[in-house]
Amino acid sequence: MEDRLTRGFVAGIAGGVVSNAWSMFAGLMGWTTVRQADLIAVLVYAHTPPFERSEITLALICHLMISGVLGIIFAYWVLRVTSRNLLVKGWIFSVVAYFTAEMIPTLFQIPGTIPTPLKTALCDFVGATIFGLVLPSAFQTLTVKVDLVSPRIPMATPAMKPLDHEDDEDELY
Repeated sequence: MEDRLTRGFVAGIAGGVVSNAWSMFAGLMGWTTVRQADLIAVLVYAHTPPFERSEITLALICHLMISGVLGIIFAYWVLRVTSRNLLVKGWIFSVVAYFTAEMIPTLFQIPGTIPTPLKTALCDFVGATIFGLVLPSAFQTLTVKVDLVSPRIPMATPAMKPLDHEDDEDELY
């Protein structure tokens, strides 16, 4: 993929899929009280859990779209800060996005999301870390590598003056 926006969007969705899988697993294990999809569902439907399967499905799709947009932002942010140590930068980006997203329910006192127990905060932090490592890895994988040492462009032959056979005979004698 040559388009930075598309690469960022796809990488963000990849990170969202993996972090949602973690969140669902943590929810099944009882390690969290609010999964990522639940948080989005609360914001979309304006009511607290339980949610129907169709509501969770749409919330997952919304979360993946948000993850894709975060991937786009990351793809263009990397232009500003260089692409060295991409995993560290992806993790920092993700943790900042996580804390920003955690502030919304707290600031607006959204029922069903506050107060946040420690186990939920830890699971969300692990999810943010997972997203922050998958995002730059997927982005790097989707980025076309340019070989600067030996480009694949065929080399042109140097310009050469045509040989004049008469001049060669004179030089031999």
